[in-house]
Amino acid sequence: MSAKQSLSSLDSDQASADSARLLAEGMIIEGSRGLYRVETPDGILLCTIRGRLRKQLEYPISASAHKRVQKAVVKNHDPVAVGDRVRVLPTGGGNGVIEEVVAHAGGAFTRLDPQRGQGKIRSVSGIDQMIAVFAAREPSPHLRMLDRFLVLAEAQGLAALICINKVDLGIEPWLAERLAAYRAAGYAVVLTSVASGEGIAELRERLAGRTSAFLGPSGVGKSSLLNALQPELGQRVSEVSGSTGKGRHTTTGTRFFPLDGPDGGSIADTAGIRQLALGKAADGRLDFYFPEFRPFLGACHLSDCSHLHEPACAVRAAVANGAIDRGRYESYCRLYGGEIEIAAF
Repeated sequence: MSAKQSLSSLDSDQASADSARLLAEGMIIEGSRGLYRVETPDGILLCTIRGRLRKQLEYPISASAHKRVQKAVVKNHDPVAVGDRVRVLPTGGGNGVIEEVVAHAGGAFTRLDPQRGQGKIRSVSGIDQMIAVFAAREPSPHLRMLDRFLVLAEAQGLAALICINKVDLGIEPWLAERLAAYRAAGYAVVLTSVASGEGIAELRERLAGRTSAFLGPSGVGKSSLLNALQPELGQRVSEVSGSTGKGRHTTTGTRFFPLDGPDGGSIADTAGIRQLALGKAADGRLDFYFPEFRPFLGACHLSDCSHLHEPACAVRAAVANGAIDRGRYESYCRLYGGEIEIAAF
């Protein structure tokens, strides 16, 4: 190596070292439309992603070929998600560029992005609990949707908690009966009211030490619950539209909020969801993702029983004698019939 080349190499190494010293490590706490808010020791930076992180490099297959890049393919989705730890290069004015990913958080929760159209997938990493939020009234709870949420949680190994909000408006007898069926299936149910404060302390206890995603249709009071849990979160609160009975989506991206208190915990608040992507998560295992079915699985006459029409089906017998709730079984039949791929709300 010539002296000139040696000096050039030293300069390059020094530049790399200087660049590394400028990088700040932090956690992505919010993401929307290609922009990410990263919490660092020096404050929150609004960051874009370095282009090379979006590229997947392809090399020639032949062992004798030179190791030159044959093609660079731009990925369809960003390689980072809320909850990931990253290194960013501050660029001034509260901005920065994500240069590398230090660690992906576990437990990726996948959904279709309602603002980018069908087929665009976004993720929230590090989630270990799903909070399915529905209102007791205004809007009336859509329990078929709740069943889809619970299957999603089961398929991705997440703990699931059912939160019925606005209970100050009253719980109708039919809903109380249905909630008893979910409790019998093993799901915890928390009844909350932001207006009266009922259930807020219990909900806060169930969030402690976990990273939870709040999921539910618009207008059920998710933002109000966040405000009640920790007022400084400053979530905008949506009101139910008087003309349509449906709420307006006020959260536009994904936000990751550490919770105050000795037990910690955090919340990943996702945008109002129009579609839920389950993909093939439940292929061949949909019956297993209904916990109340599990004691009867393997007891059917046919080993590949679908539990829809086959003779000597243990699951259908359990429905007939009341051991399995008929409403939940009907949800299973609907999901088995094709709604499992994309559930549109």
